[in-house]
Amino acid sequence: MLAITSFFVFGLVNPVGMFINRRLHVWVEHGRSQQYLMYYIIYLLLISVLAGGLIYGVIFFYDFVPGMSTTWILGLVMGAIVFSTLNQTFIPSLNLLGYRGWFVILTLGSVSLALLMSVGFSYWWGGTAQMWLAGQLSGQFFFAVIGGGIFFHYVRLQRKEVVAPEVLSLNYKKVWGLFSFSWPLTIAVLLTWVQSQSYRFVTQDLIGLDELGLFVMGYGLSASLLGLAESVLSSYFIPNFYKRVSNSSDAEKARAWFNYARAVMPTVLIMMAFVLSTSDELTHILLDEKFGHAAQYVLWGVLAEATRVIVGVYALLAHAAMNTKKLMFPNILGAVSSPVLMLLLVPIWGVDGVGLGLVIAGFFASVSSHYFLSKSYKVIMPWKRLSVGLMMAVSIFGLAELGHLFLGASSGLINAIIWLVCIGVVTIGVLYMLIKEEVQSSEAV
Repeated sequence: MLAITSFFVFGLVNPVGMFINRRLHVWVEHGRSQQYLMYYIIYLLLISVLAGGLIYGVIFFYDFVPGMSTTWILGLVMGAIVFSTLNQTFIPSLNLLGYRGWFVILTLGSVSLALLMSVGFSYWWGGTAQMWLAGQLSGQFFFAVIGGGIFFHYVRLQRKEVVAPEVLSLNYKKVWGLFSFSWPLTIAVLLTWVQSQSYRFVTQDLIGLDELGLFVMGYGLSASLLGLAESVLSSYFIPNFYKRVSNSSDAEKARAWFNYARAVMPTVLIMMAFVLSTSDELTHILLDEKFGHAAQYVLWGVLAEATRVIVGVYALLAHAAMNTKKLMFPNILGAVSSPVLMLLLVPIWGVDGVGLGLVIAGFFASVSSHYFLSKSYKVIMPWKRLSVGLMMAVSIFGLAELGHLFLGASSGLINAIIWLVCIGVVTIGVLYMLIKEEVQSSEAV
């Protein structure tokens, strides 16, 4: 079910959402956002109908979800495309416009209500997957409506001019601009998936399902933690970035990217040190005891995810330039090299060959991203901040290793939690000192 929905969302909806993020500030200032977002809602309805039609046609030959009726499958997939997407459009758009308070309140409210309704539906009408998903969609729909109302209210307040209706009508030039921006993103998302996830299929016969499962746990644990850190940073700093590049000179766009990179890239180094220095504690707390050996694969997840974050930072240069075709080569290079490297390295290195292949492929994608995308503007790399971040990261890792050396490994759940909290407090303090300037400038948006 989730895989079916993800196919349509990532391929046909997300790229359009990225286009909206890039153009939102200009639309709001010129009074175009309401009409253009209505076009977006119509587009989502059409995509949901397309998805429903394709599923209905295929379901006679392939049972997508055994035991679930066609009506439920169609309703949940089509509802997720519309309701979940609108929820994830209106609420984050408030954050882009600088209304962080509403963003936090509505996000927490949406998650909480969705959980409560899923539990309620499962309790009253049976503990089935469809009831749980129906509860999720109901909560998301409720807050999509509230978020949309609040969003359009503030859009009217920020509007600086009234636009004639004929200016807002769709034409070939507008649709082609959207298509030119979106289609490379669709392919880039697919290629990124191939680079980062194809190992599950390429190597399962080479290393066995048991070892692959252990690798997935260690790799996925560290990758998810770095991904979470990136998500928090993006929510905080992306609004400032998009506002500055919405209608500005090339020099200002380069400066906006420099400030964003100066916040994110050093933070990645600090988070890498934190995850690596607490890998044993993290696996002890978050994984079952029988999966404790997954800690040995945390390193590969940290390194591979760091390269993905770096590629994402460079990708914002393509967004700023409205030229997403430049994303193609780095993603093609990563997608091709990842499975090839794993096939070459696994016979030599075993399971570690999977991680090494992912890391080298990510390194290729990062270097090529720098080469192709830094030419968009006269980009200045935040080398000084990166050097400071590297020194702080080494210090955190060294401090943790000294602690392990003198105090021994964290035995027991309580000791692991205490150790994790201590290193976490140090890490948060270091992060704030490192990026407080960017935090203060972002709060001024």
